[in-house]
Amino acid sequence: MLNEALKNLESALKELIDINEALDETLIVAVTDQRGTITFANKKFCEISKYSKEELLGQNHRIINSGYHSKEFFRQMWRTIANGRIWRGEICNKAKDGTLYWVDTTIVPCLNEKGKPYQYVSFRIDITDRKRAEEYLRRNDKVEAVAHLAAGIAHEIRNPLAAIKMGIQALQVDNAGNQQLLDTMLAELDRVDSIVGEFLYLSKPQETIFRDSDIRTVLEVTVALMSISARQSGVQIHLHCDEPVPTVRCAVNQLKQVFINVLKNAIESMPTGGNIDVDLLNSGDDHVLVRFTDQGCGIPQEDLAHIGEPFYTTKEKGTGLGLVVSHKIIEDHGGKMWIKSKVGEGTVVEILLPCSGAV
Repeated sequence: MLNEALKNLESALKELIDINEALDETLIVAVTDQRGTITFANKKFCEISKYSKEELLGQNHRIINSGYHSKEFFRQMWRTIANGRIWRGEICNKAKDGTLYWVDTTIVPCLNEKGKPYQYVSFRIDITDRKRAEEYLRRNDKVEAVAHLAAGIAHEIRNPLAAIKMGIQALQVDNAGNQQLLDTMLAELDRVDSIVGEFLYLSKPQETIFRDSDIRTVLEVTVALMSISARQSGVQIHLHCDEPVPTVRCAVNQLKQVFINVLKNAIESMPTGGNIDVDLLNSGDDHVLVRFTDQGCGIPQEDLAHIGEPFYTTKEKGTGLGLVVSHKIIEDHGGKMWIKSKVGEGTVVEILLPCSGAV
């Protein structure tokens, strides 16, 4: 009888161990007490948050708060579980290294004999890739809508713009006293022409010649070009390159356009000066990574979610098209582009590009 009981106990323990291992591989599990203090964190929680178990235990979930959600969002969550009801939702968290990740979350209150919660068990599934795919599709839908609009109006705008510009240039000869006003008008026309050019890029397929190129050289030329305007704003650009870095099959002028746009945004985010670090890294998986890190004002989380959408901009005179075009160029190169930012600390833009022969 005793041997049979021991065998049953051993079998039950093995089943529990197997279930625990399965949970560790698939679910992010945490247990908190009634005050929200973390009392248990499984391996998957540690992996995705990049905190050790010792760093998580005794803390509350503010340690991974990304700032993406409002205070009311969490008040509503706590009202639900404190009343003994299960809460379900999607949460954006921040790992120890500053990266953001999304989790589909279910929080189950454990109730005592009085029906009051004495602890909470949360089960989470990593949905970061799904959220990125949704964001990609949402942004692409908007870009496609803008492209259809652009195809119909860009050429119609550009022709009269050219005529107006020639007329103003002719007036400059006979109106020296109004030189400043005429110069301002020409500058604004150039700005409108630049916007129309961005429309045209989005509205038609680009006939581009891709060649195996040394991306280090592309970055060196771009940094040298932008360093002039950077110094005028008290900004220093520092370029750091891995050795060796493979070649990238690319359209050099298009990549320059992307790098210039990123550096221009970084410079404009630092009106009182600062440093921009440009790192060219060999990622070791048939890709190279270009990382731009500034010390600017940063982008609020509510704005960061919309960066890269047409006409969404944090600049007073921006259109939001610069980053839309940049994203499209990088996607046309088979690469990816991410933006991470924190208000008061700065912004990081990462561009991953496949090496020659990897696409």
